[in-house]
Amino acid sequence: MKIKIDIKYLLILTTVFILFTVIGTISHEYGHIAVAKILGYETKLHHASMNYYPKGYLDDPDFKALKSIKENYINTEYEDLPKEVKEKVKKYSQRLQKRYVNEISNSSLYISIGGPMQTIFTGIIGLIVLILRRKSILLNGFKILDWIAVFLGLFWLREIFNLVTSIGEEIISPNGNWFGGDEYYISKELHLWSGTIPIILGLLGLIVSVYIVFIIVPKKLRLTFILSGLLGGITGYILWINTIGMKILP
Repeated sequence: MKIKIDIKYLLILTTVFILFTVIGTISHEYGHIAVAKILGYETKLHHASMNYYPKGYLDDPDFKALKSIKENYINTEYEDLPKEVKEKVKKYSQRLQKRYVNEISNSSLYISIGGPMQTIFTGIIGLIVLILRRKSILLNGFKILDWIAVFLGLFWLREIFNLVTSIGEEIISPNGNWFGGDEYYISKELHLWSGTIPIILGLLGLIVSVYIVFIIVPKKLRLTFILSGLLGGITGYILWINTIGMKILP
């Protein structure tokens, strides 16, 4: 059996995978942000996360005091802070917690759901487009719209990635937690077994991804596509999470 890699498509698809890795990461965080905004919170986007605060939190004198301390001791661990500074941190933190923690905790589940929902919704849109265009693809071949739908549909890969990496981390460095991320938190908040949501979404993601890669993507480009996915996904993740993303959205 002759294995053939299309170099032209390998370069193009690898680049697209890199871009969509970044797009997928940011859009996932915007899913959290959208829900937080609806619930009336102030938000801040980072390269691989987001923060949300009750109205007025960022202007609270205690928050500003804490922020000032962190800036003054930016490279110092809490344990190494002077005693009087530790006392100030504790005082400001307790007052902020008393003022805002209940408001935040009451909304945290909904905000956590926002990220995966955005990712899943995008993946479903891509899948629907591919299903509706299945006959057209067979008759006329792949068009740009079909490639876009493929990459949107593969937003489901995030659910597989989260499940595999969390299990892998537990195997390599055991800490008692086999699952992680938003899915783990959602399961816990809904009083389910911690692996319920991660496994369900991971399996759904696997089914969708297998369908797209082995049924939809043209057979002659399938191996090239898989290789470009590995190269582009890993490269995009490293570039965005560890280098470029940290500079653009610290």
